[in-house]
Amino acid sequence: MCAQATKDGATAFGSNAQATDANTTAVGFRALASQAGSVAIGNNAQATGDPTVAIGQNALASGNNSVATGAGAQATGTNSVALGAGSIADQANTVSVGSPGSERRITNVAAGINPTDAVNVSQLSAVKNQVGDLQRIAYSGVAMAGALAGLPQVDSGKTFALGAGIGNYAGYTALAIGASARVSQSTVVKFGVSTTSASRTLINAGVGYSW
Repeated sequence: MCAQATKDGATAFGSNAQATDANTTAVGFRALASQAGSVAIGNNAQATGDPTVAIGQNALASGNNSVATGAGAQATGTNSVALGAGSIADQANTVSVGSPGSERRITNVAAGINPTDAVNVSQLSAVKNQVGDLQRIAYSGVAMAGALAGLPQVDSGKTFALGAGIGNYAGYTALAIGASARVSQSTVVKFGVSTTSASRTLINAGVGYSW
């Protein structure tokens, strides 16, 4: 069968299988495990990184500390993992479940808990909804502020004024009503309230003194 196990602890099984370094394992036709501790299982599986695991027909694990599992899977980046037939992990410290044009979904993913956990679509949707809520609040606030800014102030020589204002921003419209009064020749007070269709309310008040 021409199997070769050339170093201490090496195991080679299959025609032309080669386990050429210490504690390597090569199983299958032309399987090759060439770095200490590497494992190659499958027809022409190649575990050539230091150390690596290649399982599956034509699987290749050439990046140091890489793992390739599946027919034709390739883990060529350092410390990379290729999972599934045809998957390619060619960047260091990555896990790949597909290849360009042959991507796979990862299903049954639990919600992430720790800072470095993956998140699932449910969590992303919740974040999207929260962002949407904040956006609506912010846009409503801008519209209400604009409506309040449109309220007129009591004219010179007058003592009291009522007014209304309208504001619109990013599709959100607000209405404001308010009053201002001249309590002395040099002092004016002002009060206003604004609301939107989203049932939010903004109140402002101010006092001015001039000389």
